[in-house]
Amino acid sequence: MSPSLTSRENLYAALESEHGSAYVLGPDLVIEYVNEGWQRFGLGSGAHDRAPSECVGRAVTRFFEPRLREFFGTRFLRALQRNEPWSHIYDCSSPGEYRKFSMRAVPTAQRDALVVIHSLVIEANLALSGQRPADHLANHTDARGLVVQCSACGRVHQPSASSWNWAPWLVGSDRANVSHGICPTCDFNYGRDDARSMR
Repeated sequence: MSPSLTSRENLYAALESEHGSAYVLGPDLVIEYVNEGWQRFGLGSGAHDRAPSECVGRAVTRFFEPRLREFFGTRFLRALQRNEPWSHIYDCSSPGEYRKFSMRAVPTAQRDALVVIHSLVIEANLALSGQRPADHLANHTDARGLVVQCSACGRVHQPSASSWNWAPWLVGSDRANVSHGICPTCDFNYGRDDARSMR
């Protein structure tokens, strides 16, 4: 067995001890390895139900929402090319839980792969505060009769307060009157102007 293969196998073994989702990307951002936490994370967040073996050999950007593929692809490639770690905090909530995660992407010592680990930062149980889902829907419907949801973070626009709120009552439901936009925070974080300025 070659030393580099032994080193990579040791890395994979170490990543199995991570409770959160962890994976290794090759220089072309194709997934080389995912830990068991990948599947737990996907099932828990509703992001995917793929077993680790089904993910290996696929470009990691396939697992991001279309609007976010360029953002994450650019950052991952930059971390590899510059040999610099990159971190990102993001929301990944479910109908009953509000969650924030930290994603950390670190190049390997050989600079031939990127190790990406997702760690839970905060988790809180969500309640509807005594209101029925219909009440929330009425508060978040705009003049056109649409509920506008951010395609990046999943929060919903509340026209009367000009704010964006997490909407557990909307997650997992199939509503015809839901439209997608992007909230000001995500527009700043993921917007094209921001991406150009960081290149």
